[in-house]
Amino acid sequence: MNKRKQHVMDKAHELFIENGFQQTSIQDILTASNISKGTFYNYFSSKNELLISIFKNIYTELEWKRKQLLIGQDKTDSTLFIKQIEMLISTNNQYKIISLFEEILFTKDEELKNYIKNRRVHEFGWIYNRLVDVCGAQNKTYLLDCSIMLMGMIHSSIYVHSLVYQDHANIHQIVQYCVNRILDMVNHLSNSKEVLLKPDTLYNWIALQSINDDDMGKKEILCMLYTFKADLKKEREFLTNHEKTEQLLTFIEEEIEIKHPRYFIIESTLISLMQEVKDTPYAKTVQTLKEGIERVFAQQNQ
Repeated sequence: MNKRKQHVMDKAHELFIENGFQQTSIQDILTASNISKGTFYNYFSSKNELLISIFKNIYTELEWKRKQLLIGQDKTDSTLFIKQIEMLISTNNQYKIISLFEEILFTKDEELKNYIKNRRVHEFGWIYNRLVDVCGAQNKTYLLDCSIMLMGMIHSSIYVHSLVYQDHANIHQIVQYCVNRILDMVNHLSNSKEVLLKPDTLYNWIALQSINDDDMGKKEILCMLYTFKADLKKEREFLTNHEKTEQLLTFIEEEIEIKHPRYFIIESTLISLMQEVKDTPYAKTVQTLKEGIERVFAQQNQ
């Protein structure tokens, strides 16, 4: 990203925190960042897209930091898992994410509300996958339920502790306590066999929430993407660069979710994806995905 665009995002973020997203106009952003309206629209199609870009930029950095923490380390170590969750909380606090989320949820802006829903589900997915690392794949049937309970416990505990200790809650102590309680619970659930939500539910969740009912083509594509990503997590040995393949799928997923997906970018990404899965059992899956995307965009252009 060029420095000027980043400068605009930084200034806009400051204004959104200080004045609120709804109360900040594009003209306010132009004035604060000292750019023209033409330059703004060269970078972003709308104020909504600017805010989503800010969120994505923040969470991309978070993902990188969390992955760096695991390099050369034992993924089953729960202390690393605790540190990664603390990174999320620290990021949300540093960039005042929660206050922006809360403001958006009280508006009628479906595009932004859908982004927040998707972001929350993404975080559940991350928690679930890390619990699989820590607790073992043999327990994965129970770990989506545990992911949801863990996030609920942490958020509620931070809220109450902040009230009691006047915003001086001990985040490390809270996260450590909640993670340890969930790890104890996994052993109990593996014996009782109780399940509320099966893990496969996760990979269809966003599609059901984020896309309008009249756009079944997008729902179909997203369901294919989530199923593909779920399969990749189960069978990594077929790919030489599993991480790059997942990044390409995530990029397509994010592009499909926006109001006006850019087909030429998706097409280019699909070419790279097909190269990654060439001569693997996933080649046919990617071809089916490509055909589905082509069909949806052809219908939209009729």
